[in-house]
Amino acid sequence: MSQNQPHFAVVEQAINTVKQIQQYINVGMETTIDVAMDVVENDRENKKQVEELKSVMLDYVCMERDLEQFLAAVDYTKNKALESGEVGSLERDLDLKLNELQVKNRKSNLKQHEKYTDLEQKIQELQNPDVAGGPGILMPSTSAEDDEICMTEETVNTMCPYTQQEMKNPVQNKLCKHNYEKEAIMEYIGRRGKKAKCPVSGCANTKAIEQSDLEDHKSLRRYIERVNRQAGKRTKH
Repeated sequence: MSQNQPHFAVVEQAINTVKQIQQYINVGMETTIDVAMDVVENDRENKKQVEELKSVMLDYVCMERDLEQFLAAVDYTKNKALESGEVGSLERDLDLKLNELQVKNRKSNLKQHEKYTDLEQKIQELQNPDVAGGPGILMPSTSAEDDEICMTEETVNTMCPYTQQEMKNPVQNKLCKHNYEKEAIMEYIGRRGKKAKCPVSGCANTKAIEQSDLEDHKSLRRYIERVNRQAGKRTKH
């Protein structure tokens, strides 16, 4: 078995390189979303460039899928070799497993990726601002006549009451309607258990917060993202 280790050391180096590429792909996805938002905000009717950006996103999703399948095939092949003690058929086993995973690939499945659906949803919301905000949130104006945000911190509180920091991925407590940063409140619930009461001072809800009480506050998250994007534009200028 020790003779196999040099082979796997090289494999591990290759895997680490692939994982770094995955990080670059994720950055590319986020950048594509930001560029698409800028395009639509400046010209809601720019369908050609919007479709090009959707195509770019699909390319990123495809690359991510291919890399994930490659990593899964490598992991399978390595474990099989470790169990059998044989390394002579590594390349053949890898090709067989990779083909097995790839046979189910469909282009239509790429459009179900969360980043692609997020991109489409955000584009639709900017193109149809009258219905984009959802209940309880009025979204910033994007008209040429009024570039200013029509909401302020006085009407929308974007600070997490638990961390006292700006939220990035807010969730709402369905019982009391208070909002929290998702990762922080989940850590709070896990640590406090049945003593995890709403951290908002004076909250009338005395029931301990449970994970089932929380739901993603998508409209607030989109508002935060838009405000941050506009703030970034002002900083660049």
